[in-house]
Amino acid sequence: MARKRRKSGRGAGTGIPSREGRLHEALEGAHRWLRRNKFKSSAKLVGRVRLMAMMGSDYLEGRYTRIPVTTIWVIIFALLYVAWPFDIIPDFIPGMGWLDDAFIIGLVFGAISRDLRKYCKATGLNPNLFGL
Repeated sequence: MARKRRKSGRGAGTGIPSREGRLHEALEGAHRWLRRNKFKSSAKLVGRVRLMAMMGSDYLEGRYTRIPVTTIWVIIFALLYVAWPFDIIPDFIPGMGWLDDAFIIGLVFGAISRDLRKYCKATGLNPNLFGL
């Protein structure tokens, strides 16, 4: 079950969604659509990216600070790697471009899964929704 996020940042309270809010809404919508349409492996990948982005966002805003510094750097690396279109296998190659991204997310997710479980417990999220 998704938790409600309080508005913050640019546009808070004005009815204009912040950039962070739009990102979380997009990731949540993609995650729901992929689960509903039986794209389980893609839904799992988007869910993992979403969880890491939520944890990083909460850390930056001071809502959850019990994260080791190495975990923060690993999350930053993973999210930048996925967002950057030119990596080991460029993302513009149809069908192949996301394989290395999925591999990196899988490695990172495995490396920081203990910290992600602690984050889920502290924030009331269901870890099963994210493959933990």
